[in-house]
Amino acid sequence: MTLLLSLPFRLQHGYGFSPSEVGAVIAPWPFTTMFVAPTAGILSDKVPAGLLGGIGMAIATIALLLLAMLPAHPGWFDVAWRMAACGLGFGLFLSPNARLVVGSAPRARMASAGGLVSTVRLTGQTLGATLVATLLAFGFGEGSVPPLAAAGLTIAAGACSLARLNPSLRRPAADEMESGAA
Repeated sequence: MTLLLSLPFRLQHGYGFSPSEVGAVIAPWPFTTMFVAPTAGILSDKVPAGLLGGIGMAIATIALLLLAMLPAHPGWFDVAWRMAACGLGFGLFLSPNARLVVGSAPRARMASAGGLVSTVRLTGQTLGATLVATLLAFGFGEGSVPPLAAAGLTIAAGACSLARLNPSLRRPAADEMESGAA
């Protein structure tokens, strides 16, 4: 959200894109996610969700860093392919992550787990919007700082996703289970 809210300012004020051009160069992100996310959901039946999410966030991080380092006079394609790469990364992360959270809940609590996924997503969007507003207020919102901040957040999300691959994090020790039940 940090990037999606700040990029139009950068593209319009910093690079002279028109509003319709801004919309056109941002569109590859959701379009790519629309095609990648269902495939990633299917892949998560065969590949651990933590691995898919980690790979997705690595791709998104690289794409965000590339967006932070746009050339002095970027063309439509310079921005669009980077946005598509962000969509690829987020698409690989979102579906397996949501599937893992909902699938980890007991059957009677699956709806609550889905609600939790939505709540966390909206909280992240709200915090991202707040971060952009803060950056804009301090004069850093139209440059490379928002994509760099977003890249930092994707690194954290990727690390959390990869941490799921550690069996000790997924399955508590028996003594922990016993003490938790007491």
